[in-house]
Amino acid sequence: MKALKITGIVIGALIVLVLLLGAIAPNEMKTAKSITIDAPVEQVFNTVNDLKTWESWSPWKEMDPGMQVTMGEKSVGEGAYYTWTGDESGSGKMTILESEPSSRLLVDVEFDGMGGAKAPWTFAGSPEGTYVTWGFDSKMPYPMNAMLLFMDMTEAIGNDFERGLNKLKTKIESEKRSATPKQTIIEGDMPYSYMVGIRGTVKMSEIQQFYKDNLGKVYNELSAKKISMAGQPCGVYFSWDEQNQTAEMMAAIPVAKEVDLGGEFETVALPDGQAIILNFYGNYDQMDRAHNIIDNYVLLKKLETEMPVIEEYVTDPTNEPDPSRWLTKVIYPIKS
Repeated sequence: MKALKITGIVIGALIVLVLLLGAIAPNEMKTAKSITIDAPVEQVFNTVNDLKTWESWSPWKEMDPGMQVTMGEKSVGEGAYYTWTGDESGSGKMTILESEPSSRLLVDVEFDGMGGAKAPWTFAGSPEGTYVTWGFDSKMPYPMNAMLLFMDMTEAIGNDFERGLNKLKTKIESEKRSATPKQTIIEGDMPYSYMVGIRGTVKMSEIQQFYKDNLGKVYNELSAKKISMAGQPCGVYFSWDEQNQTAEMMAAIPVAKEVDLGGEFETVALPDGQAIILNFYGNYDQMDRAHNIIDNYVLLKKLETEMPVIEEYVTDPTNEPDPSRWLTKVIYPIKS
C-alpha cells in the first residue's frame, strides 16, 4: 500500500509539473523555408497545386514508405484533398483551402488526435527561375505544449520542409531537362472557322469510344466528296456536365468553309476572334492537366472563355510511339 501511495504521489507530481510547464511553454510552432527552382512559375505552381504529385517529392513519404494515401474527389486546386495513414506518420487529412494561380496556396493539415496546422505557399518569378516559400503555422494545445520545452519541433519541421523543397526542385528541374518538347500557351486568332462531324451527348467514360466509332465516318465522307481537311481530327466539346458525368461533343474535322454532308453529319460555325491555344505534349490520359493549365491561365489573365472547347489531335500515335511527343492543341475561344 505504501508503494502504491508513493506511485500515486509521483504521478500526481508529474501531472502538476506538466501543467505548470504548459503554462510557461510556447504554444506556437512557426517556420518557413525557401528555395529557387530553375523553372517557370507556372510549372512550379501547377506541380504543387496538383496533390497527385506530392508522393513523388513529399519528405514524409520518404520517411514512411508504407504510408497509404487516398485522393479525394478533387486533386487539383481549391477544395482538393487527400487523407493518409501510416505506421510512422499517423493519419490525417490535407486540403488546399485557397489557390491563386502562379501566386500562392494555403494548405490545411489535420493530424488525427493532434490538432492541425496551416501551410502557406508563395511563388514568385526571379532571374534564376521561381522563388518558392513553404510555411508552417500551428498551435499545440495546452498542456501538450510543454513538450516544446524539451523538443525543438520547429527545427525538425523546418528540416522536413527543406528536404521536401530540395526533392521538389530535383523533380521539376529534371522534368524540365527531359521535357521535349515544351508546353506553350498563347493568345491568338481562332485557327478554324468550321467543324464538320457527328455530334452526341456521351458518357464521360465512353468519350474515347465515341470518338473512335465516328471519326472514321467523318473522314471517309469528306474524302468521298473530295472536301479538304483544314486541320487535324478534333474533339469538340459544347458542354461538360460533371454532375451527370456527360459531355455534349462532336467527333470532328476542321474545314475551310461550311459544307452540307447530310445524314448524321453536322457542320458547326466556330466563334470569331481570339482564342487561348495550348500546345500540350503528353498522353491523352493527361488531358485534365492541359485543361488545368488553361484554367489557371484564364484566372491569372482575368479572361472569360466560351464554348465550344476544342482538342485537336495533331500527332498520329501510329507514327509516334513516344506519348510524351504526342501534340494536342487545346483551344478555348475568348469571349468578346
